Amino acid sequence: MIVILSFVLVGGFQIIGKLYMRNFIAKQTSEFEFESQQVLDQLSQMLYYRIPLSTIGYDSNDTHNFKYIGDITNEDTNYTVLEWIGFVNDAMKERNLSGFIDMDASNKDTKTIVCKDFNYSFTKYVVNNKFGIDKELNESVAIVFAGSFDRGEENVLSNGEYNNSFGWHNHEHNAIFTFNSHTSNGNDTNLILNEKPARIYEKFYLADSAYAIVRKQELKKSDWNCSDLNYDELDENDLLLFYNYRPWIKHGSESETFCADTQGYSSGNVTILAKNVTAFKVKKINSHLELKITFNKQKTDINITVSKQKVAF
Repeated sequence: MIVILSFVLVGGFQIIGKLYMRNFIAKQTSEFEFESQQVLDQLSQMLYYRIPLSTIGYDSNDTHNFKYIGDITNEDTNYTVLEWIGFVNDAMKERNLSGFIDMDASNKDTKTIVCKDFNYSFTKYVVNNKFGIDKELNESVAIVFAGSFDRGEENVLSNGEYNNSFGWHNHEHNAIFTFNSHTSNGNDTNLILNEKPARIYEKFYLADSAYAIVRKQELKKSDWNCSDLNYDELDENDLLLFYNYRPWIKHGSESETFCADTQGYSSGNVTILAKNVTAFKVKKINSHLELKITFNKQKTDINITVSKQKVAF
C-alpha cells in the first residue's frame, strides 16, 4: 500500500509541475506578445515623425562609423545602433507651426526664411516642455528643407556628401540649418539662418532632437556618461532609448551625441524601452522601415522566445 501511495504522490507532483510549467509558459508568452506589440507601436509612432534621410545605422564599438539606413545590407552586422532626427510634430498638431514658408518673401541670399502661421512662443514652449529644458528655439531646433518627394535634400546621397549632411558623430551638417535670431510681424516670423542654403523649398521640418535605440550589450561601460541610469544595474538585454541630443550643435570641434557614446560631445537622456530583448533589427524597404524585435527568457530547461515585426511608415 505504501509503495502504491508513493507512486501516486510522485505522479501527482509531476502533473502539478507540468501544470505549473505550462502556466508559466503561457503567461510569459502572453506578456512578451503584449510587450513586443506595445514597443513596436511606440517605435513606429516615433519614427513616423522622423526626418526621412536622417536615419542611420551606427557602429559605436569599433570604428565609430555610420551608414544611411538604406545602404546597410545583411552583411553589415556591426551597425547595431539605430539613430534618426525627429521634428516638432506637437506644435504642428496645434496649428501653431504649418511647416511651410512663404517662398516669395523668403530669400536664400539674405538667409531669411519667412514662415506663416508660426507661433514662435508656443513652439518654444512645446520643445522645452517635451525635453525638460529651458532654451530659446535657436539653441534647440534647426531647419531641414523637405525637398522633392518629401525626402529632404535628396542630392546628399547622390553626391557622396551624406556623412556631412546632419552633423552625425563630428561631421558637418550641410543639410540642416541653424538660425541665430527671429523677428515677428503679425502672424509671420522671419528666421535668419546661420548658413546660406544652396536652395530653399516650400516645406520644411523643424528638427528638435536626435534619437538612438540600442541594446545595452552593444555599449561599453567606458563610454557611459548617462546620469539617468546606472550602467552596472542594467541587464545586457535591456533595449535603451536615447534622446534630447542634437548632432547639428557643436561644442568646440565635437558634435552632440547620445550619452553612451564618446565619439562626440555626450549629451541627452536615456530610458529603458524594454527588457529581455535579445535582438532588435531595422531594415529599409522602399521608403518604409521594417522593425523586428525578439524577446527571450529562460527558466531551467524552458526557453521562451517571441519575435514580432512591424512596418514604420
